[in-house]
Amino acid sequence: MLILGVIALILAACGSPKVQPLILDPEPWNDGETSVYRIIDREGEPAGTMSISLEYGPLRSGEKGWIVRREIDAQGETEIVAVEASAGRLLPQHAMLVRTGPDGTERVETTYDNGQIDMRLTTVQNNTTYQRTTAPSDVRDQRTILMLARMLPLAKGYATQFNSFLPVAERLDRVTLRVLKQEEVTVPAGTFDAWLVELDTGDSKTKAWIGVDPPHPLVKYVDGRNGAMFELVE
Repeated sequence: MLILGVIALILAACGSPKVQPLILDPEPWNDGETSVYRIIDREGEPAGTMSISLEYGPLRSGEKGWIVRREIDAQGETEIVAVEASAGRLLPQHAMLVRTGPDGTERVETTYDNGQIDMRLTTVQNNTTYQRTTAPSDVRDQRTILMLARMLPLAKGYATQFNSFLPVAERLDRVTLRVLKQEEVTVPAGTFDAWLVELDTGDSKTKAWIGVDPPHPLVKYVDGRNGAMFELVE
């Protein structure tokens, strides 16, 4: 039994890719890139649309960097998120979420400052509260990690780790990203040769298909927490 147990551990280790340091390639996208996705819910029904745009320009800090803007229109609600992040590393500096639904509008403003995270939350009743928390200084905003994945040197057997923070839920995750395989995937925008990537937070696993060829578009992904699927339309 002991021998069998040792063999099982060896086989498990052989099946797990070695985690590499987080080293990023230059941003593969161009200033002004916009991608549009359709959303399919876990029951397979159309649920809305999402767009992601990337704009290069001056940030609130005065330096130039990227503004990653994501807009979701689904199930009677509109959610707009704009994250300001450094060029080359996508380290967040500021983020604003505005969510509008039948009951009104709520906002979450987040400021990142070398491991300190300050949040200002305004409810639909226009009540404002403030929260402060800490995180590793290299934390990424959760709404940008799929763009971060596009900057990684993805290849067969590749794996790395990074920290992710979601201000809305005040959730800090240690994410393990693994390339599972290379495969052809068809979405409304066409057929792409893509890396199938898994992003594992320990309690959920999101799967993303990222184009092998530059600019390494995010072709499709399935959210590990709500089961929704996002497919590139244009």
